Amino acid sequence: MLSTYPAGSSQQVNQWMLKTMQRYYLWADQIPSQTNIDQNPKDYFKSLLTKEDQFSVAIKKDDPGTIPQSVRTLFGFDFSVIQQHNQLTFALVKMVLEDSPAKRAGLQRGDIITGINELNVSPENVNKIMAAVSGSRTLLLKIAELKDNQLVFKRSVEVQAMLSFNQPLLSKILEVNNDKAGYLYLADFQDGLASSLVKPFQEFKGQNIRHLILDLRYNGGGSVSSAAALCALITDKLKSGTPFIVYKGNKNGGTVNHSIDQAFANGNQNISFDALKASALSLSEVYIITSANTASAAEVVINNLKPYIKVTQIGDKTLGKDMAAFTLSDTETPENKWVIYPMVYKIFNILDSGNYTSGIEPALMADEYAQLPLQPLGSKDETLLASTLLVITGQASSNLKTKSHNTKNMVFRILAESEKPENFIKIPL
Repeated sequence: MLSTYPAGSSQQVNQWMLKTMQRYYLWADQIPSQTNIDQNPKDYFKSLLTKEDQFSVAIKKDDPGTIPQSVRTLFGFDFSVIQQHNQLTFALVKMVLEDSPAKRAGLQRGDIITGINELNVSPENVNKIMAAVSGSRTLLLKIAELKDNQLVFKRSVEVQAMLSFNQPLLSKILEVNNDKAGYLYLADFQDGLASSLVKPFQEFKGQNIRHLILDLRYNGGGSVSSAAALCALITDKLKSGTPFIVYKGNKNGGTVNHSIDQAFANGNQNISFDALKASALSLSEVYIITSANTASAAEVVINNLKPYIKVTQIGDKTLGKDMAAFTLSDTETPENKWVIYPMVYKIFNILDSGNYTSGIEPALMADEYAQLPLQPLGSKDETLLASTLLVITGQASSNLKTKSHNTKNMVFRILAESEKPENFIKIPL
């Protein structure tokens, strides 16, 4: 019999967490039999998790400090710390969100950072830098340019932590030999994305594109409903009632099968499935650009389209978040302000293919950092898009994969990334 503790106390919160996790958690059978309910709830929640679970989190609604934050969510950009073969080490800005603090401060994709908050970017300072950026509300950045294998100071940039708003879609029509290819970059799968997807797909359809390139390299996921909307727009084989996704939980959760329209309806979309399908293409192949930052709902697009059309993946291996979660709160105790977001299901496609915890390998590996400076996303000269166009035109060969490994060994190595696995969660509070 459970002891009774004051509502909202650590012990009451922890008892609720334990009971809820025992019911819903994917690895419920691995929760320790003996737990210490006198711990801080955040620490107690962590004590319930398996070692392989990098994503489940607990948040106190009235304590912003418990919410996982990242450089992207706080400042609106991502970077990698890179060491070149000549030992030059710097942070390279990979992406800058539109209408973000970083964008307003003048930061651009491809900027080279040599100092962050009085710390020089060096192999010895990597851990200090990552700790500094995660705990700061202001970033003081030294920007340099690469000249004759030397880093030359260019300017200073100050970025204040503020809100970044929903990101606009980047879409283009590219001429590829005598054909047309549609290019679509998506920063994430925010809920309600479906209606925004209609316009670019109407343009793709009107231009009679022969090829479609999805750029999901920095897409950490979000709404499966919005990912399903994207899939439904790509192929006419995904009609109402067509099986699309399988969720497998613990003995309590069981197996849940959703058709494409059910997956779509499981989100806050402001367009009907039938209206969405009016703009759908009828492609037999899609090209998807990925990186280690491609996760969750973005990986669903890759894996769950495969039973229906050919998916050619170019870039790097994805993160490997093949799990779904939902938000749980203590509805019976208003004093309990904690919300938990546990992994509840493993995700599979209709062919029972999943288990990509180690990431989804690309068909052709290509390195985004093979050539500096980084070109704008959507430019035909940008490394990963250029590699994709070579595949489309038949000029690429299997040695692209070999080239990737040689490039990594000879030109640079990545010492750190601003995004971490725990940042690849979208928590609806």
